[in-house]
Amino acid sequence: MAKKASATELFQQYEKEILAGRFASIYVLFGEETYFIDRVTQLLEHHVVPESSKSFNQHIQYGKELTCNELVSIAKRYPMMSDYQLVVVKDAQDLKDIETLTGYFENPLTSTILVLAMRKGKLDMRSRLAKAAAKHKITEFAPLRDYQMRDWLPVFAESKGRKIDIDAINRLVDLIGADLAKIHNELEKIFATVNDEYIRVRHIDEHVGFNREYNIFELQSALGIRNFNKAIQIAHQMGNTMEKGEMIRNVVVLTKYFSNIMVLHGMVGADKAEIARILGVNPFFVDEYMRAKNAYSLLDLEGVMNQLKYLDLRVKGINRGAATDGDLLVETVVNILKK
Repeated sequence: MAKKASATELFQQYEKEILAGRFASIYVLFGEETYFIDRVTQLLEHHVVPESSKSFNQHIQYGKELTCNELVSIAKRYPMMSDYQLVVVKDAQDLKDIETLTGYFENPLTSTILVLAMRKGKLDMRSRLAKAAAKHKITEFAPLRDYQMRDWLPVFAESKGRKIDIDAINRLVDLIGADLAKIHNELEKIFATVNDEYIRVRHIDEHVGFNREYNIFELQSALGIRNFNKAIQIAHQMGNTMEKGEMIRNVVVLTKYFSNIMVLHGMVGADKAEIARILGVNPFFVDEYMRAKNAYSLLDLEGVMNQLKYLDLRVKGINRGAATDGDLLVETVVNILKK
């Protein structure tokens, strides 16, 4: 009997095909390893329809918000000025009477790429729908075992132009467990903060372990909800442990964060997927950005950006005096949060 492909192997095959422009008419994605369901969906969202025609040809729906008849009606539309239209149904397990899609699965429109992403459900493989879906792309992403996680993380790091040693991987899994989405979120933060090519145990301990509440990402989260006491505590601790050159990177991160909040103010009516795409962030962080948007008016944000511009000048030596980087950070946090 042939060895069953792991979730990582299945994802890599999907990634290879999608990046090469080889699309199936129908994708049914389910299973407990939801990270890969999300990643395959994101790859399709980024590569099926050109940016210039997404408003016409890319439709993001949610299972509880439409009927199967409505879905079939959307799927049977022809694309406008594009080879394909993409129709993504997130939380597709919430679709009522999903078996009624069998007819469409048996005779789909080849110019439509239909994606059913079941993050919290499972398709009955004995059903007529599953048998019809078997002619297309139907995949269950099973949870990774510890050894598969340890094999995958170096591949993931390499895709980001980085390397990670086995001790760092072991520490990550020990701290977080085999939760791939959380591990990837933590690694993304480390890649954005640490300049070293190799990620080692000390980087994990500094950013994921006991000191993780004292980093720039936790500071921006505290600023985002205007938690004065927590933000000041984090800023003080960061000032005590800051490395040479780190303050410049911190200014860049904070400026990007508050710039995104300004952009969000202009995105009236956008859904989470659209917000994540435009801001260039993981959908996991959209709720945090929404809270920050409610905490800062556009006038507030104009003041914040002025504070960050002034901080940037002082870090570079203008009007700095004898202040340390930590002093400058604490002063800026106070000025951002004071009414």
